[in-house]
Amino acid sequence: MNESNNTSVNKKIVLAQPRFEHAGPLLIAGLREPMDQHAAQKIPQLWQQLTGSWDQIPQRVGVTGFGLCIHVHNREYYYMVGCAVWDFTGLPETFSPFIIPSQTYAIFKHSGSVDSIRATIDFAFDKWLPSSGYKHATAEENALHFFERYGEQFNPHTGEGDIEIWLPVFHPQASHSP
Repeated sequence: MNESNNTSVNKKIVLAQPRFEHAGPLLIAGLREPMDQHAAQKIPQLWQQLTGSWDQIPQRVGVTGFGLCIHVHNREYYYMVGCAVWDFTGLPETFSPFIIPSQTYAIFKHSGSVDSIRATIDFAFDKWLPSSGYKHATAEENALHFFERYGEQFNPHTGEGDIEIWLPVFHPQASHSP
């Protein structure tokens, strides 16, 4: 039993190491709610609303879903579920637009169920980032804190497969910042 536990832990550590990509801008149309003490209940409801109206989103690109954590100001955040769009033309009033900026991202592959995604996010911010030499690239207000990417292989019924955490970063010693 210990051997399988160690293998599982080692596998998660290996999978948690990021790859880097310069990406964006990416236009996202979606639904959002403030992050508060009810976030654990609100976020699944937002995803259900989004998937229920998926085909009503004009200019939608592909089937990839995005979960954005947006830093509003001070300790206020909102969570937005959405999809990529070509532009925001004809967006229904219930949907909010957001542009994921062009910059460098550290991308963490999440293994397992979406129910345990917090462990990957905590690893990225609390373990990897402080020892990486990189800094979190975010503004003081109305800025992307990080986002979740749910790719084509994500299975909404099992909550598993093709999940990534994208953390905006820059290296302070680089000749230019993203």
